[in-house]
Amino acid sequence: MSFFTELKRRNVFRMGIAYAVVAWVMLQAIDFMLDIISAPNWVMQVFVLAAVVGLPVVLIFSWVFEMTPDGIKFESQIERSDSVTHNTSRKLDRTIITFLAFAVVLLLGERFMTKEEVPLAAKPAEAVVAKAEMIDPATVNIARSVAVLPFVNMSSDPEQEYFSDGLSEELLNRLAQNSRLHVAARTSSFQFKGQNQDIGEIGRQLKVENILEGSVRKSANRLRITAQLIQVDSGYHLWSETYEREMDDVFAIQDDISQAITRALVAELDAGQPVGNQQPTENLEAYQLYLQARYYLAKRGGDNLLRAVELFKQATALDAGFSGALSGLAYTYGLLPSYTLKMPATETTKLGLEAAGNAIRINPDNAEAYMALGRIQAHSNLNVKTARGNFEKAYQLAPNNADIVNLYGDFLTLSGNFTEALKIEQRAVELDPLAAVQYTDLAFLLLILNRNEEALEPAETAIRLAPDSSDRHDAYIATLIMLGQYDLAVETIQMAQDKLNADLGYVTSWRAMLYWQQNDRENLRKILEERQQAAKNNSEAVYTAITAFYVAWLDGVEAAIPLLQESYENKEQLLSWPEYFYLPERISNDQAWIAFWQQPGLADLIESRREFGPYENISYWPESPAP
Repeated sequence: MSFFTELKRRNVFRMGIAYAVVAWVMLQAIDFMLDIISAPNWVMQVFVLAAVVGLPVVLIFSWVFEMTPDGIKFESQIERSDSVTHNTSRKLDRTIITFLAFAVVLLLGERFMTKEEVPLAAKPAEAVVAKAEMIDPATVNIARSVAVLPFVNMSSDPEQEYFSDGLSEELLNRLAQNSRLHVAARTSSFQFKGQNQDIGEIGRQLKVENILEGSVRKSANRLRITAQLIQVDSGYHLWSETYEREMDDVFAIQDDISQAITRALVAELDAGQPVGNQQPTENLEAYQLYLQARYYLAKRGGDNLLRAVELFKQATALDAGFSGALSGLAYTYGLLPSYTLKMPATETTKLGLEAAGNAIRINPDNAEAYMALGRIQAHSNLNVKTARGNFEKAYQLAPNNADIVNLYGDFLTLSGNFTEALKIEQRAVELDPLAAVQYTDLAFLLLILNRNEEALEPAETAIRLAPDSSDRHDAYIATLIMLGQYDLAVETIQMAQDKLNADLGYVTSWRAMLYWQQNDRENLRKILEERQQAAKNNSEAVYTAITAFYVAWLDGVEAAIPLLQESYENKEQLLSWPEYFYLPERISNDQAWIAFWQQPGLADLIESRREFGPYENISYWPESPAP
C-alpha cells in the first residue's frame, strides 16, 4: 500500500481539512468577542499562533492514533480488520460540511454587512446609505456644516496614532474640497482629541450642525474602522458604518474607506457630489512617512518641525513624484524661521523654494504648494509681487483651507493691505474657531493698527485656547503693555518664563517692549545687550530686527542700520513685519536710512505699502528717534 493511500485510510487529509475549517470559524468568533471587549492585539495573535501550531499536532495525531468504540488507541495496536476508520471518515465529513456551512454564512454576512468584497470607492453613495440606520433626511433641516473629529486609535500600539489622525485628516480634506460644505478646520476639530465631551457642546463650539466621529483598531492583520455621522441638535445617527479590511495594503484601505464615507456623507447632507482625488503616491512606505510628518507639522514648535522635515524628506526620497510630501516639506521650511534658528533662514528659504517648485510641477493644482511658495517669497525673499500671485492662486484653489486663509491674511498685512487683511483674518477665525493661532494673528493685526483695546479680546481668547503655549502668550503680553497694564504684563512674563519655559528670545523681546513703553532707557539698554550676546552665541531664537527697532529709538537710525543689514542678509522674517517698521520716512529722513530700505525686495515691499496707504497710526513707533 502506498504512503498516499495510507494517509487517506487513516483520515489524515480529512482531519487536516476539518481542523482548518473549525479553526477558521472559531477564530472568527474569537475575533468578534475580542473586539467587543477591546482586547489588545497580542491576544488575537496568541490564538492565531496556537491554531497554526495545532495543525501539525492534529495531523501527527491522526496518523499515530485511531479513535475506536473502546477509546483512542495506537494505530499499530489495531488489526486492519478491526479498524473503524471508515466510520470516522463519515463523521469527519459531516463535521466539515457543518462548519463549512457556518463559514459560508459568516462570509455572506461579512459581504453584506461590511461590504468587504466590493471596492468602496466605486459604489454609489445610495448603496452605502441604504445599509445605514438613519432617520428620514426629508424630515430634518440639515445644515451643510460638518466637523471631522480625530478618529480614536483603539490599537494597543500608540505608534499607530499617526494612522488614525491621518485618516481623519484625509476625510476632512476631501470634504473641504466640496464648496457647498462648511467643514471645521483641522486645528479646531483636533482640539477635542482625547476628550469625552458632549456632541452638542462640540457642535456649538465648532459652529457646525453635524459631527463625523469614529475609531480605528488593528487586530493581527485586520483593520476595523467604525464611522458615524451625528446630527448635533437631535443626537440622531444620520449614518453609521463599520468597515473591515486586511492590512496588506494600508494605503488602498485608507483611500477606499475615505471615499466611501465621503460619498455617503455628501449624500446625507445633500451637498453636491464629492470631489474626486487622485492617489497621491503608489508607494505605501512613502505615504506612511508622509502621515507621520503631517503629525509633527501639526504639533508646531521648532523640534517638531525639524522632525517633520526629516520625515517629509524620507517620503520624497522614496517617491520623488509625491507632490503632497513636497508641498508639506516646503510649508514646513516656510514655518521654521518663525519657530527656531537651528536651521538658518537662508537655508530654509533655498530648500523651501525648491520643494514648492517641484510640488507645483508635479501637480499644478496643489494649493498648499502655492501657499508655501508665497510665504517664503514674501517673508524671506521679500518678493512681494510674485508672492501675491501665488497666494491668490492658493486662495482660489482652496478658499476654505484655514491654513491658506490664515497665511494669506499674514501676507496682506505684510504688504500693507490692512483693510483686506482684517477681513481675511476674521474669515480664518470663522473657519478655525478653536485655533489659538488665528486669534493671535488677529490680535497682532489690531495692534499694528493701534486698535489696542480691540486686540485684547482675541489675545485673551488665544491664551484660553492654548494656556500652555508661550507662542500664544506673545500677543497677549504685547497687548497688556500697549494698554499700559504693566503690572499684569510683568506677572504674565514671569509666569511664561517659569511655567511655560518661554525661550530667551520671547522673554527679552517682552521686557524690551515693557521698558520702551515705560521710557526706562537704562533697563532697555541692559536687555538689548543681553539679546545681542545671545544672538552672537546662537543659543536662542533672538531676532536682530527686534533689537534694531529699540536701538533706533535709543540711539538713532545710524546705530540701527548695521543690525538691520544683518537681519536683511539673514532673511529674518520679522524685518518685513509692519508692527516694527512700516514706512521708513515715518521714522527718519536720514539718507543712509532711506538707502537701506531701497535694497532689492525691501524697495518693492515699501512701495506696496505706499500703494495701499499710507495708513495713519501704523506700527509701534511712537516718536522720532532719540538724539
